[in-house]
Amino acid sequence: MSCAVFQDIPEGTVQELCSRGRAVSYDAGQKLFERGEDAKELLILQEGTVDLLFPVQIMGVCREVPMEFKQAGDVVAWSAMVPPYHFTLSARCASHSTVMALSREAIYTFFETDAGTGYQFMRNLAGVIGRRLQAMQVMWMRDLEASAVKRLG
Repeated sequence: MSCAVFQDIPEGTVQELCSRGRAVSYDAGQKLFERGEDAKELLILQEGTVDLLFPVQIMGVCREVPMEFKQAGDVVAWSAMVPPYHFTLSARCASHSTVMALSREAIYTFFETDAGTGYQFMRNLAGVIGRRLQAMQVMWMRDLEASAVKRLG
């Protein structure tokens, strides 16, 4: 499986780790998870597309706005790997989708027997998290700029 968290990890090792997970299918429009829920599994999109949603309040009405668009090979949910283990966004399938769900316990148990893979995986995961934070910063800066232009215009 091609995914950023598996970069520089031997294919056989990736297959062995993924064999401890399960594939879950979702219909278009179906929610994968809600913001604030407990995160127990790392989710990697195998096929389909998923929108990561962020709540935005406008004039007293809260709406979920797409923040990121995920496609096959992308990590959809990494909150299971980072305390306090709660989802910070919601996710909805934009099309029929299948995810590989790997429980935190299965991942950590695997890493106890292969610390080198655990180290590389967590380095890769830090990169995935960093890219999401950068994307959020760009989005917020764009919104701040648009708001400033509106006020000055």
